[in-house]
Amino acid sequence: MKKSMDKMDIRAMTIEYWREKLTPEVKKKLYLESIPEQVSASMAFEGEPVSLGMLREYLKTFKNSP
Repeated sequence: MKKSMDKMDIRAMTIEYWREKLTPEVKKKLYLESIPEQVSASMAFEGEPVSLGMLREYLKTFKNSP
């Protein structure tokens, strides 16, 4: 019988992958790309929804500023 993976197994694999397999440059890129989704979810939770597209554009502008 095949053992199905539970959420903890999947989370452990994700953390292991993040810590051991990705370079610092890739980690930074992925983190920066996740910021709009994190902010959007947080703002929606607070009852102040914000456009995900606007947040992505803001991040591009922020990354390109000196």
